[in-house]
Amino acid sequence: MARAHPPHPTVMRPSGTPCLVCVVVVAAAAGCRLVQRHGPVAPDLADARRLCNEGLSAADGDDLVRAEALLERAVKSCPADVDARRHYADVLWRRGQRLEAVGQVAAALELSPADPLLCVEAGRMYLELGLLNDAERLAGEAVRLAPRSADSWRLHGQVAMARGQFDAAVADFHRALAIAGDDHDLLADTARAYLALGRPRRVLATLALLDEGQGADGLPADLLALEARAQEALGRPAEAADAWRRAIAKGGAPADAAERLAALEAAGAPDALRR
Repeated sequence: MARAHPPHPTVMRPSGTPCLVCVVVVAAAAGCRLVQRHGPVAPDLADARRLCNEGLSAADGDDLVRAEALLERAVKSCPADVDARRHYADVLWRRGQRLEAVGQVAAALELSPADPLLCVEAGRMYLELGLLNDAERLAGEAVRLAPRSADSWRLHGQVAMARGQFDAAVADFHRALAIAGDDHDLLADTARAYLALGRPRRVLATLALLDEGQGADGLPADLLALEARAQEALGRPAEAADAWRRAIAKGGAPADAAERLAALEAAGAPDALRR
């Protein structure tokens, strides 16, 4: 039985973005075929692939303006090329053109609704925009399509976190960790979920796993802040003060870091820790 395409995201389509239901029609009118994995490649598709590769090279070199122009040409050359739209959406997103990026990723999903990686990429965009219903739908679809994908379960857990469903988030993150146990971003998400649940010992245990893989630089400022909050929750002011200091020294600490450190010192954190 053919599966219906997922509903469109609940955002306004940006001006200039092609109507999603017309993408395939436009592609056919332009003579463009969907990406073929085998056999001869149509000239317009070959041109789109060349432009796409040039755009990706520009993006790798942080020349996002040139990357955007090349990928826009790739999409115009072959509107039904899913990869061109996927990469174009990514560059638009990185340039801050978020509604335009959503329009491209939604068009890509129209063309390839059973692509779990695309579901994850789109779901992350919708999640960051606060479109939780769309993000949840795509996370569920990603898990259904790729139940052995750590990225699918991580997105599912991130949506649960955004909804305040912290127990569900921890369960999803652990499913992902069973697949990719050394993924640093996933471990960081798990530590944040444990902090939200008020389980500071599990926060510290998770951060210890992260710290082992961070090398000489140690944990970044945002995770040192998690350590500090966990130590505070455990009633360990000296350890908390030390973690706040390390977070501030790293740069990029939360806005309240200095205030929390000052409060700990005023409350009597040991003089030996005051450097």
